[in-house]
Amino acid sequence: MVKEWCQKLSCFPEKVWISYAKSRDPLTRLVSIEDYTTFYHAARECGMNLAREIREKWGDISCQEIAEKLGVRVEQLSMPTGDGLLTFACFHEPDYIQVFTDNAEATQMLIRDSGGNEILGDMDICEILLAHELFHVLQEKDSSLYVNQKHIRIWNLGPIKRNSKLMSLEEVAAMAFAQELLQMSLNPYVYDVLMLLPKATMQAKQLYERLLLMGEEEASYE
Repeated sequence: MVKEWCQKLSCFPEKVWISYAKSRDPLTRLVSIEDYTTFYHAARECGMNLAREIREKWGDISCQEIAEKLGVRVEQLSMPTGDGLLTFACFHEPDYIQVFTDNAEATQMLIRDSGGNEILGDMDICEILLAHELFHVLQEKDSSLYVNQKHIRIWNLGPIKRNSKLMSLEEVAAMAFAQELLQMSLNPYVYDVLMLLPKATMQAKQLYERLLLMGEEEASYE
C-alpha cells in the first residue's frame, strides 16, 4: 500500500497541491482558484529564493548547522500523545524548534520497507521538517517577505478597508524552501499524507483519498 501511495502522490501535477494548499487556508472562500494560483507561485518563489540565499551565504551545510548560525535551538522529541491535531515539528518564537523525530523515523521506515524510497528518493524526513521550520525562523526576521504581506481584501466600508494575509502561503513557501534547500525532486507536501501513517492511519487514508479526488477533478478539466 505505501509504495502505491508514494507512486500516486509523486505523479500529482502541481495543480493538485495548489488546490490542497488553498483548501487549508482559513480564508479559502474569499479567493478564487485563479488568484490563489498566482499567490501560490509567488510564495514558492519566495521560499526558493530564500533557500538560494542561504546556500550562497553558508554553502552546503546541514540544517542543524544553519540553525546554529541563526542562533536557534533545535530539540528532538517524541510526538505528544492525545487526540488533537498531529504536529510533526514546530517553531516557537523567537529561537526554538521542536522536531518530533519518532514519527519521522517511523514514516521513513515505512517508506523504505515498502520500496517507496525508490520513488521518492531516500530523503531524511527529520531534515525536511527542520528545513521547513527554519523558513519560519527566517520569515519572522524579515517582514518584507512576500508571505508576510497582505494579499486579499476581506471587506471595505466606504473609506475603511481591511486586508489580510493568506496564512497557507507561509506553508507553501516553507515547503518550497525545504525543497530547494535539500534539492528534493518532489513537492514536500507528499509527506503530509505519509507522516500521518504511523499514528493516524485513518486520517492518512482520508487525506490520500481526498487528494486522489482533487487529482481526478483536475484531470476532468483538461
